Amino acid sequence: MTTQFITSENDFQIAYDVYGAGPALLLVHGFSNSRTMWRDDGWIDHFQSDYTVVTMDVRGCGESTATHEPTDYSQQSHLADVINVLDACSLDECIYWGWSFGATIGTHLATGTDRLKCAVIAGTYFGPLFSVERWRNDTRQIGEIAKAKREGRLGEIDIPERRRAFAESNDIALLWARRYAVESWPAVEAADLQCPALIYTGSEDGQIVETLQRQRSAIESAGLKFHIFDGLDHRQLVSERDVVASVVEPFVQKHI
Repeated sequence: MTTQFITSENDFQIAYDVYGAGPALLLVHGFSNSRTMWRDDGWIDHFQSDYTVVTMDVRGCGESTATHEPTDYSQQSHLADVINVLDACSLDECIYWGWSFGATIGTHLATGTDRLKCAVIAGTYFGPLFSVERWRNDTRQIGEIAKAKREGRLGEIDIPERRRAFAESNDIALLWARRYAVESWPAVEAADLQCPALIYTGSEDGQIVETLQRQRSAIESAGLKFHIFDGLDHRQLVSERDVVASVVEPFVQKHI
């Protein structure tokens, strides 16, 4: 399949694919992935006989434009990218399914548009996602590593060898720019969502399941569906297709 592109905010080219026919289903990947994850995990084959399945590369990922400017990764720009992809596909509305960072984008999108029939939110939580001290300290260290790499000093700084190897083989300045930008994104609460939503995680999803457990009452009070898959970790929230489909599909079909 030939990749399609739409011009979005800051003149970014956003890559997307369209498969099948039927009600529109938009799938959005995580922070360090690309749209290919949905095909690799079998979801395209699973859905395309019944749905118009759209996958997109978030700005800074896959075949979409990437820069080292944090201002290019604002909340507004990410949401505009989704809307522009829907417009390019002539879709007035869609079912939205996001995993990890894609789920975070989905919570923000669901507060300000009437174009979502429903949202499937996998592996993220509500409230201030990016202001925790550990995230900020990690982003600060990534910035220092990016500076050292730019200046040719990567071998001189005191960091774990695993992180040094990662910095050598990846665009660490891009990673820093994206992480730094999302620290300023506003918090979204469950009651802010304006469409039906399924919020799901796994019992092995670390901090995310712990936080969602604390937020469960607010999620259910907002009329949202909440589910925890026993034994699944963060990545398995998408990769364990048969298990996940048993909960996601009935929810999606209810809102077609």
